[in-house]
Amino acid sequence: MIMGARKLNIACIFSGELESGGGFQTQLSTIVELSKDERYNFIVFTTNRVDSNILGNYDLNVIHIKQNFLYKVFRLILRNEFFYKVCPKLTVGNKFEKVLYTYDIDLVYFLSPSSLALDLVCHNYIFTVWDLCHRDYPEFPEVSFHREFERREMLYSKALKKAIAIITDSELGKENIVRRYSLDENRVYFVSYLPSINIRETEFVDIKKRYHIHTENYLYYPAQFWSHKNHVYIVDSLSILKKQGIHVTAVFSGSDKGNLGYVLEYAKRAGVVDLVKYIGFAPNEEVYHLYKQSLALAMPTYFGPTNIPPLEAFAVGTPVIYSDLPGLREQVGDAALLCDLKDPNSLAMHIKTLLSNPEKKSELVEKGCKRLKELQQKSITNVLRHILDDYAMKLKCWKG
Repeated sequence: MIMGARKLNIACIFSGELESGGGFQTQLSTIVELSKDERYNFIVFTTNRVDSNILGNYDLNVIHIKQNFLYKVFRLILRNEFFYKVCPKLTVGNKFEKVLYTYDIDLVYFLSPSSLALDLVCHNYIFTVWDLCHRDYPEFPEVSFHREFERREMLYSKALKKAIAIITDSELGKENIVRRYSLDENRVYFVSYLPSINIRETEFVDIKKRYHIHTENYLYYPAQFWSHKNHVYIVDSLSILKKQGIHVTAVFSGSDKGNLGYVLEYAKRAGVVDLVKYIGFAPNEEVYHLYKQSLALAMPTYFGPTNIPPLEAFAVGTPVIYSDLPGLREQVGDAALLCDLKDPNSLAMHIKTLLSNPEKKSELVEKGCKRLKELQQKSITNVLRHILDDYAMKLKCWKG
């Protein structure tokens, strides 16, 4: 903030639902952390009434923007290029932007890749890109089928070029964005996101008793049931171990996005359905203990380049088994065991290592703690402060 100048009013746009998992928790952790910076006025806007109530529990200034069906249709009309040409200066009917004017907003920060950015006519904004996996792995149905690929391309192609700054999660993520959308690399910033604020020790919950786990050890994997999360890789590894007389349970938490039935049927065919526990959406008070009492976080996902669960495992003190893929391996450094996703024997081998070598487990926990501290040096708070200070200097050229 400029010395002697008024505080900037920053609109933070929160999108999604609690059951969406990591995306929701990332936004929540980010805004809670940003709200501690008293140099700016952060005002949270959301179109979801439930989100508004949840965010209110964290003493945040939250504004709920109501959207009916008619307005959503009108938004599509306003975004049409033909409309721009016929009525280039008309902003009537843009309810979202009217609300921003009401609160004298100086800059809009989209905490997620929100299509609301396409509604802005007279406000500058910062845009967030979590991943470009629709380009990295277009074969997965969740980023390709039902025109999801086209929807993402339209959003990124239009929203990124107009953003004053773009936030992403890694150096690889930045390189991909600049290369694929021909952007100025000086306007793209990478940060390390925070672990979920729910990763804190709560009243003890005996996880094995709570979920009737009969094996001595279990793996934990918090992930929505999308195909790219690769739950079947863990199932294959459990089957390999079972044939060797080693029984380990996999505890899966998260919402069903259409692939749960397939995974459970796959486990049945593999002969390990009794070793798979699906617990639904994990209650906040159990998340810490689900990590802490597990043998390891096992996350054989295809999508990245980063993910939140490894950071949460680092924070709790749980070993991490992760995908050996570009971006993902850079996120964890030497603080995780990396899996060859083409060979489930790779995960089986890592599980046996942790079962037989307590020293290795302790080593990974220690390295995880160190890695988390390293990553937080590139925190969203520090990066955003730089962006906002630079913007404040320019803003005074037309707004005092």
